[in-house]
Amino acid sequence: MRYKNGEVSEAADWRWYRDASTLPASEGQLLRVDVRGNCVTDQYGQVYPAEEYKTFGVAACNPLLPIMVTEYDPLVTISNWELLRVFHPPSIPGLSQVSTITSTMGPGPGPLLHVAGRNPAWIPGLLPLTYKAPRRDAPHSAGLGGELPIVLGLMALNASPGSVMSNHSIDSVFLGHNRLWRHGAWTSPDAPRGHPPTASEDPKGFIVKVFFDPDNQYSTREDLHSFEWERAIVRD
Repeated sequence: MRYKNGEVSEAADWRWYRDASTLPASEGQLLRVDVRGNCVTDQYGQVYPAEEYKTFGVAACNPLLPIMVTEYDPLVTISNWELLRVFHPPSIPGLSQVSTITSTMGPGPGPLLHVAGRNPAWIPGLLPLTYKAPRRDAPHSAGLGGELPIVLGLMALNASPGSVMSNHSIDSVFLGHNRLWRHGAWTSPDAPRGHPPTASEDPKGFIVKVFFDPDNQYSTREDLHSFEWERAIVRD
């Protein structure tokens, strides 16, 4: 998928390739393709891979635990999963930024296990109720930002569960008239359907990779960092 000017569209001119038949899996590549789905090559027969920005694994384990994340592709690297934390930037009261303890967040105290603001419109849709602000005098929520792959993984957990997760179920979260992330706001008041309903269920999760878009002049490392850490990705 492609994000531009606040909207998500299908990236039909790119396709993900990876051999995951054995573990550890290969790194994989996002390659440009033509209208027939064939890889586009240059005069020397070389393909056009997109440059990767970040990768995260995001998993919901059970209703009693917070979200777990890892800053690696768990199919490629043995990953140390950790609790999802939330940074509260002092410069933007009420803004919650999902992070790990090693994220490149701005100056301020360490990240916590609860959001910065009260009454966020995206709880329980993106984060479980266990992340609610504990203080009644907390500022009103100013939105959700932080590590972009984590935010997208939290959104993807709203896809319809099934024995095999299909692209169609993921597309329904981001694309079409009934998409849940619309003009920067999260529109569903419901808890994610992809979260395991009981502690006896297997965890559900996603590997999320974000790439630079060579067709978008604003898809640079500086622009993406600003998008993550200087504003709300999901507004209230």
